[in-house]
Amino acid sequence: MLPVKILIAEDHTMMAQLWGAFLSQRKDYEVVEKVGSCKALMEALSVMKTDVVLLDLALSDGSALDITSKIKSISPNIKLLAISGYTDLLSVKRAFMMGVDGYLTKTSTLEELDKAIKSVMAGQVYQSEEVQLLLSDDTSEKESVRLTKKEKQVAYLVYKGLSAKAIAERLGVSFKTVEVHRHHIYQKLGIQKASMLIWHVKDNQHLFADVDV
Repeated sequence: MLPVKILIAEDHTMMAQLWGAFLSQRKDYEVVEKVGSCKALMEALSVMKTDVVLLDLALSDGSALDITSKIKSISPNIKLLAISGYTDLLSVKRAFMMGVDGYLTKTSTLEELDKAIKSVMAGQVYQSEEVQLLLSDDTSEKESVRLTKKEKQVAYLVYKGLSAKAIAERLGVSFKTVEVHRHHIYQKLGIQKASMLIWHVKDNQHLFADVDV
């Protein structure tokens, strides 16, 4: 069986060397390159076959999340395993929304790194224990929040990609009413923008099973 080809995108040299040394000891992995910037990452991916990218979200020349769509366009089958010092809910959700296949924090062990690589290569989404707890706490809080029938309809239509004007026409209400509903939804869910509302609905489909629009 061919080894999994891994590209390390990490701008802290010592960290990149540590990951590389650990993975190189295993016959089922081959570290093909180490880069520290988004530019170098894109250049490397354009010339070498890679199965998994170990992706630090903050590289020397910007956020790696800004180029995830470009990476996937180069190779739709490539696996992106985020390894980040960001442990806040917004960063984790944005990373998954932008297309990463797994998320480890920099407090994760090297053994968990091995487990995560195997998991994403098997087609699974991997979340470190810290990330699982973070998302679980968030889901529990959101499930205790009660949206009204109209608020759930508005939230679901935002998720389906409708504009506020289109939602108003669909529900037979004014544009201002839709904006008021959306404001209340954001307040109840503790979010600030539509992308996070879309994530919430996608992640909690069971809560919107009774929506009739």
